[in-house]
Amino acid sequence: MRAGRDVAVVGAGVKAPGGTTVDALWESVCAARSTAEPYRDERLPADAALLVSRVTDFDPAPYFSAVERRRLDRALQLALAAARDAVDDVEGSRWPPPERRAVVCGLGYGAAATWEEQHTRLLGGGLRALAPLTVAVVMPSAAASLLSLRHEIRGPSLTVSAACASGTAAVGQAVELLRNGAADVVLAGGLDSMISYGVLCAFLKLDVMSRRTDRPDLASRPFDAERDGFVMGEGAAFVVLQRTTDARAQGRRILARVTGHAQTSDAHHLVAPDPTGQGAVRCMQATLADAGVPPDDVGSVNAHATGTVMGDLAEGRALDRLLRGRGVPVTAVKATTGHLVGASGAVETVVAACSAARGVVPPVAGLCRPDPAIPLDVVAGRARRISPSPVLSTSFGFGGANACLVLEPG
Repeated sequence: MRAGRDVAVVGAGVKAPGGTTVDALWESVCAARSTAEPYRDERLPADAALLVSRVTDFDPAPYFSAVERRRLDRALQLALAAARDAVDDVEGSRWPPPERRAVVCGLGYGAAATWEEQHTRLLGGGLRALAPLTVAVVMPSAAASLLSLRHEIRGPSLTVSAACASGTAAVGQAVELLRNGAADVVLAGGLDSMISYGVLCAFLKLDVMSRRTDRPDLASRPFDAERDGFVMGEGAAFVVLQRTTDARAQGRRILARVTGHAQTSDAHHLVAPDPTGQGAVRCMQATLADAGVPPDDVGSVNAHATGTVMGDLAEGRALDRLLRGRGVPVTAVKATTGHLVGASGAVETVVAACSAARGVVPPVAGLCRPDPAIPLDVVAGRARRISPSPVLSTSFGFGGANACLVLEPG
């Protein structure tokens, strides 16, 4: 790692299927627990059964007033609560002036449920039925704006949208703000809540979601030979980032360090992955180069791995090319959480930070028979203990958006 470029994770908060605290989520992931459950809506045809992963144990009351709970979209509630937990997780009360604070939010779709609800109200009751603050709640920058208000952030307030790579890209942009001196502390993360009838129907038409409703525990199974798609989820995760030199000078607890990041584009297809994996390989290589970590030093991989047939195959081949056949343990968090779209990369950043710090690689839930066409050492059954070492965390989204991070022990 080139001195002075790494960034410390000094606080973290999550609201995700499997856990609404960092420790609870880590326990679920290490126990390889599936969170998939049937989604029911009388408007769905009988042959359109599907599954979702929900944040089931989230109580918004401690975070929001009754009025806010009515006004704020589900995704915004999860995001603001996760960010609050991340800020509260930071040890010590010494914060830079508001002008030296920044926020970066990643999201794929944003307030999808509210858009759908308000459109239905408009069709049924006309203009009077529409909520007055609809525009303010559904604008893509709503989360960043609300976080700026709540945490007195007067520096950059940015929104990043890179499909399923949004959360990872947001953390990467936050690293750059710290490296170039634009801020002294950055709140960064991702959010999305895609469990709404209209959104699910749209993804159903793409034929990318698992329909294994007879065995929800085996529905989201990245890298498995019988995988048939992902399970749509919801969630949010945020981290508080600070230059490592500043964090150490202030005596803060460091969960892990982000030492490298990069983004590339496949420029191949709007939804299909590039089967050659060229863009993914370039992104991973650039990320390792930014961190100063040779491929041979990667201790584990936190893979994007959605559980789609072509996506996992392309990523598996890309990782094999990067690692040159070396048996590096690989995990896939979506097997537990489902696919959280804009929140996925942020949630996986938190899990990767825990993995780097603790020297543990969680197993992949639902993995019964690894796909022989994917030449990777995918962890199955139980968590694997390794020496604390760099973790490569990958995110590859629709449109060919690629974003990766390297996280190392603090």
